[in-house]
Amino acid sequence: MAGPLSGLRVLDLSTVVSGPMATMMLADQGAEVVKLEAPGLGDLTRHVTSQRGGMTALYLAVNRGKQALTLDLSGEEGLQVLRRLVVDFDVLVQNFRPGVVDRMGIGYAALRESKPDLVYLSISGFGFEGPLAGLPVYDNLIQASAGFAATQSDASAAPTLIRNLVCDKLTALAAAQALCAALVARERGAGGQHVTLSMLDAAVAFLWTDAASDVALLGEDVDTRETPLGNAGITRFADGWGTASALSDEHFRGLCRIFGVPEVADDPRFASLQERSSHPDFLRVYREKVLPAAATLPVLETTERLQAEGIGAAAVVAPADLHRSPQVIANGTLFEREHPAAGRVREAHPAAHFSSTPAPPGGPAPLPGEHTDTVLARAGYGPPEIQRLRAAGIVS
Repeated sequence: MAGPLSGLRVLDLSTVVSGPMATMMLADQGAEVVKLEAPGLGDLTRHVTSQRGGMTALYLAVNRGKQALTLDLSGEEGLQVLRRLVVDFDVLVQNFRPGVVDRMGIGYAALRESKPDLVYLSISGFGFEGPLAGLPVYDNLIQASAGFAATQSDASAAPTLIRNLVCDKLTALAAAQALCAALVARERGAGGQHVTLSMLDAAVAFLWTDAASDVALLGEDVDTRETPLGNAGITRFADGWGTASALSDEHFRGLCRIFGVPEVADDPRFASLQERSSHPDFLRVYREKVLPAAATLPVLETTERLQAEGIGAAAVVAPADLHRSPQVIANGTLFEREHPAAGRVREAHPAAHFSSTPAPPGGPAPLPGEHTDTVLARAGYGPPEIQRLRAAGIVS
């Protein structure tokens, strides 16, 4: 089978991670995705993170399964090529700053005239209106503005960034979901539409579910409690790091027994989840008695003992060691293959598996302009016209 999105054509004008990762998810599910890049520099991700053979790890990670078209949109002839191309696509994704595509004449209002059923996704950083709408945006700015950096710390320490492009990636997830919803609506007769999404909104919505629990209930009569997940942080063991979640009463008793401090679970103040959640002394006692006890125990043996009793526990695994994880191996989470330029590479499989419409991961991420001629030919350009565009520097 070719995947659940087989037959869908996506034109990807986006750069960096939020848009490219979203369109790669569509490619992994069977869509044909054409990535458009400017001549010369191309996508910024072609130049950052570890590289070999002119290909970077980050570019490989978010552009699998795509065709690459190099097209100069700085002049009218390149824009005319784009307008000719788009009539054969179902979806267009772009993350230019707000207003840029409209000034170029390739915004939704302009393109829907020739492609009424086009699903057009615009991703912005801070939003499409407001005091910050026109600013350049990177992941660290959204982490700071959306509450992530503050959530990663407490009153005694400086705010801390999550050390990956979490806001870019969660925006990609929101974008892929929104595109699929718009396509379902189109199938039901709604026609094409303009879908707008900001990284700030996606990040706040993602964070709000749990990290904003102390500000979600409004008014003066709220019973504010510390989260019981204070006993689910990263714990130092004698020879490494691990974590455990023991929310139920049975699991909490088991954890305390295995850690050698059964008296904590026997304390009547902490007899139930409700009492542990509300008692002001619980987190202090946990940090003063349970965590020091863990520091005397071996991490792998202890987490295995916890797991044997049905208690959620795991040792901390570094990315470099994930391919050795028995569970990762059992899931087939990672795979290796040869890239024509980068050589041997390791990638993560798409997370979702489809029983009736399975699809293997898309082909290796493309070289710059690798499919320019193929894409143009499908749009009706003949060899002489393509050669002329190349000679003029419009395509490469």
